[in-house]
Amino acid sequence: MIKVRMFGVVRLGSGVKEFETDTNHVKTVSDCFDILNIQSAPNADKFTFDDSQVFVNHTRTTKKDYAVKDGDEVWLMSPAAGG
Repeated sequence: MIKVRMFGVVRLGSGVKEFETDTNHVKTVSDCFDILNIQSAPNADKFTFDDSQVFVNHTRTTKKDYAVKDGDEVWLMSPAAGG
């Protein structure tokens, strides 16, 4: 199983805190966004890799096609913003 957790605007905008899936449904970190957008509330914001920061097992990745495997934990979070 792959555990996917949302943080910041991604969590608030989607209404999804976390979900688990397997490698039959998710092969890359980009696929995580497809599942997130399906599980989101009907009128929720839709998110993509390009408007998020992605971490796999506590390490940031900038590759949409980064492969995930059983046991991985993926974090989808909004980009850092200054204030």
